[in-house]
Amino acid sequence: MTREVLIRADGKVTYLTISPGLQKAVALTILAGIVWTTYSSVGMVVNERVIERKNNEVAAAREAYDNLMNGVGSAYDEFAKLVGNLQKSQNELLGLADSELGASRDPAQLAEITQRAAAARQSLGEADAAIRAKLAVFEGDLSSIAAQHQKLNDTIAQLQDELRLADRERSQLQAANAALSAALNDSGEQIASVTTEQERREERVRLLQQAVAALTHDRNALSDRRTQLSDEIKKLEQRLVAYQTSQQSVVENLAARTRTNVDEVLKTVAMTGLDVDKLLSRAGESMPGIGGPFVDLRQVADLNAAESAMLTVASLDDEVDRWDRLQFVLHTLPLAAPLDHFLLSSGFGSRRDPINGRLAVHEGLDFLSELGAPVMATAPGKVVFAGWKGDYGKMVEIDHGLGIHTRYGHLKSITVKVGDEVTYRQQIGALGNTGRSTGPHVHYEVRVDDKAFDPMNFLEAGRYVFKG
Repeated sequence: MTREVLIRADGKVTYLTISPGLQKAVALTILAGIVWTTYSSVGMVVNERVIERKNNEVAAAREAYDNLMNGVGSAYDEFAKLVGNLQKSQNELLGLADSELGASRDPAQLAEITQRAAAARQSLGEADAAIRAKLAVFEGDLSSIAAQHQKLNDTIAQLQDELRLADRERSQLQAANAALSAALNDSGEQIASVTTEQERREERVRLLQQAVAALTHDRNALSDRRTQLSDEIKKLEQRLVAYQTSQQSVVENLAARTRTNVDEVLKTVAMTGLDVDKLLSRAGESMPGIGGPFVDLRQVADLNAAESAMLTVASLDDEVDRWDRLQFVLHTLPLAAPLDHFLLSSGFGSRRDPINGRLAVHEGLDFLSELGAPVMATAPGKVVFAGWKGDYGKMVEIDHGLGIHTRYGHLKSITVKVGDEVTYRQQIGALGNTGRSTGPHVHYEVRVDDKAFDPMNFLEAGRYVFKG
């Protein structure tokens, strides 16, 4: 079962949760440590006592061996002394016999000497028998000593084997103790890790509690703010209704004024003789695109005030879009003369050719002025030709967009090149008399889709625009 430990510190109560798995792991670790500690301690004590007993037995065996060797030495010393005494007695007897035999030849003395020699020989024989008996005993003692010596060697070898075994067991016990110590250290680290993890969890719980408290506070604040916003929205809706009413009136007025301006511009563009709808269509293609499926707002049921206002705004948007297109067209149309000061020497249309006197078609206007007078672009555009062009002499042609081009012929010099973007009233050359010309002037043409139009219509429309 899960256990919880209550820790009170600084007036706060902290719960330390210990899972069943962790409890079992800790209990098994502690139990294993106790068993291993007890086993190794008892084993080491028993092993030490066994080693001490064996060492005592080896010391006793060595002491018995030393005593035995000392006894053997003493026996050898005694035997050597006995043999020396025997030899000494024999030598004395032989010397005495020789001295007495040499000194006297009396048979009685010889018999006595012989008797004494026999007695001495008997004594030597007895001594020799006693010595041999002692030698036999000594040899038996030596055999016993050799057997005891072998037994002691066997005992010492057995004790040494037991000592080696005891040393091996002690080494094993020491290794087991080291492993147990390492296991106990690991267990301690695991317990410390679990404790640290529990502390981290408690810290996360504390942070979550703080976050919940902060969120609760924010939620209450948001609720209050939502109430305030609801009141403000109601006020704004009331104001919006008033604004929508006023806005609708303003938008209607703007739409009306825009329609008036659009009509004026349409009238101006129509003065040029161009197809207005075609120009507006091309202007729509050249301007930034917008689109989408058409849904007539007036067909939507249940229009409220806001939707009614949107209907009015949509109408205004249509008028403004048409106005923007017309402004784009006006910006493209060449509505000014190419010279600041000029006289018109020849108009547009049929005329008698000034060189051969025959009837011809004049596709532009001829402007007289002093030689070298600045010739300027009548509308912004891009230079598509700049150089000599047959009867035109030195000529510049500008593309103004929407299919509208202007040409400036018989120039004395040219100040632009093909590809240049020119602005309204920018100088493009100087008035001259090059090409098929009878005198200094500028031959000026307006062409739409490569068809010549009367430039005077554009000038009249320009006067109307600039006057307005």
